[in-house]
Amino acid sequence: MSFGWKLDVSAQEALIKISGEIDFTGTPALRDELHKCIEITSGELRVDLSELEYLDSSGLAALIELRRILTQKNRSVTIIAVTEQVGRLLHLTQVKSLFGME
Repeated sequence: MSFGWKLDVSAQEALIKISGEIDFTGTPALRDELHKCIEITSGELRVDLSELEYLDSSGLAALIELRRILTQKNRSVTIIAVTEQVGRLLHLTQVKSLFGME
């Protein structure tokens, strides 16, 4: 398992791809990057978590904060892909519908 995380942002597509691991040590930096991403994109923001190996509650809180900020700006966020671990966390915490997932 790799440590840390990587964020790829495409302003043209309003797409964020997060890979690696998100835990309490990396969440503050992730929040900062997500705030920057909000400023350089418009419309619906799509989040690809297909290469995110681990997400803890602090990382989940950062994603929920991202949704809250976008909602205040009349924008939406959709998670388009998840790994099995991340999918289980989103299911157990019952937040899938917040991100356009069934």
